[in-house]
Amino acid sequence: MTPESRARNTGNPIRAAAAAGATALAFALAWSQAALADESLRCAGTSVSVRGVDRAEAESACQGVVAAVKFLASLGLDTSAAAEIRLVEALPEIQQGARAYGCKVKADHRIYVLNLSECRKLPLAADVPVDAAVHRSLVAHEVGHHIAAANFKVTRPTVVAHEYIAYVTMFATLEPSARERLLARFPGDGFESTREIGMAVYLLDPNRFGAQAYRHFTRPGNGASFVEQVLSGRALATEDPP
Repeated sequence: MTPESRARNTGNPIRAAAAAGATALAFALAWSQAALADESLRCAGTSVSVRGVDRAEAESACQGVVAAVKFLASLGLDTSAAAEIRLVEALPEIQQGARAYGCKVKADHRIYVLNLSECRKLPLAADVPVDAAVHRSLVAHEVGHHIAAANFKVTRPTVVAHEYIAYVTMFATLEPSARERLLARFPGDGFESTREIGMAVYLLDPNRFGAQAYRHFTRPGNGASFVEQVLSGRALATEDPP
């Protein structure tokens, strides 16, 4: 090795270290900016926070959270259960092929909801796109599941019991004009009795199930009283009522 080559090689580690340092600094700055963009937003007056890349979308989701908490509190439920909602491009741990807008992963105690752009790809029906108002109601739906889970007095509540409360929360918190459009798309008179609120109906068309559940909920004598029966296990305690 010549003296010239040794001189060149002696400088290489210094230049490499400087380059590595610059790269690390650039990465740290980029990570810091991404972390700031993906900040957690506490929803006012609730124990729920929303984390997402788009702050405006996170704020909109918080509106859905607040509406759900307010509605469920008006029914007498304890709404203090803390939760973090993450707005994501894909849901974790969902069975392949399943159609869903959100889920709760018990392992990390988080709720995941598809962001608005992804939800737009999954309209509720061919002529019912997911806009910002509907997206807020989908967030409310997941909050309904979360709060209901903390209020059930039975060890293993049924799927229909959970979905009844979640869908009632979703429809109740929809802005009136959006709710009317959705109810018009899924016409009906509401479930006549608990015998009709079964798993088969839910699996056949979840959104029609939800519209019928909401209509049932709004009937005189149902409302908060029926939700209390569901939570206590005195109603919808089996997947297919006899």
